Amino acid sequence: MSITSYQNTLTITISLLFLLISLSLVVVAISSAVRHNSQIERRLAGGAGGDVEPVAEKPSNLLAKFGQHLTLPSPEDITRIRFELSQAGFYGASSVQIYHAVRILCLFVPQLIILMFTGHLTTILSLKAIVFLFCLSLLISLYLPIFVVRWRTNRRRDECRNGFPDMMDLLIACIEAGLSMDAALIRVGHEIGGRYPTLRINIDIMNLELRAGRDRNAAMKSFAKRVDLEEARSLAVMLKQADEMGSSVGKTLRTFADEMRMKRMMKAEEKAMALSAKLTVPLILFIFPTIICMVLLPAGIRIAEGL
Repeated sequence: MSITSYQNTLTITISLLFLLISLSLVVVAISSAVRHNSQIERRLAGGAGGDVEPVAEKPSNLLAKFGQHLTLPSPEDITRIRFELSQAGFYGASSVQIYHAVRILCLFVPQLIILMFTGHLTTILSLKAIVFLFCLSLLISLYLPIFVVRWRTNRRRDECRNGFPDMMDLLIACIEAGLSMDAALIRVGHEIGGRYPTLRINIDIMNLELRAGRDRNAAMKSFAKRVDLEEARSLAVMLKQADEMGSSVGKTLRTFADEMRMKRMMKAEEKAMALSAKLTVPLILFIFPTIICMVLLPAGIRIAEGL
């Protein structure tokens, strides 16, 4: 590739880049102006005695400011995305805006970088390889934020699953020591936070909901939904039944803890029993051919020497 053609390609790429940035800024400015005008019209329409819509707090983060000007999904989808981000550990008020801004940046920035260095890539790779690299980068950039959120959610769920038996033991000890359920939950949150911080955050959120006046059953169901554990959902149902029937909470928790340990033991035994079946394929594909080669190799060498 000659120097002149490379300079022309670089000039066209930079021009397209600045054109795209200019169009993006124009779209952001127009959407911001339209949104501001619609807010003013709603305030004027509600000034006759109707309820005035509260003004949203302006985010201080640069990504949040950029995401605020994007076209966000419906309120139901925003609620769902906010809950998924909270499961991944993102509790900020502008987490949805930041998430969409990151998705947009991940979608366009790597592609723009590839376009800027197309002249250098043509000296190393063919045109088909560059197109394949562009499509691969586009696919990875499209699903990378979703994968990161799901990976963090699964990691935090595993941490909560590992710490749930310790939480139950501490809760039983606090209840049997004479503390109420609310005081026991606060104490458990303080004690378990050093080893399982994710579980402590969810317990603290539940304690805040209880302080705000939410029903304990609803708070427990919300806690079970956040940690996404079958044990937490069963605990919420069992505590509700104990409150309705008037039975002892300590005995109920001890019975639940024993059943939970039994279920975990049964799952561990089930995995151990399935281990032999899972090892069949690696044995046939890798270990068995190696053993056959080790056994038959000396005989094969002697036969080859005799012939």
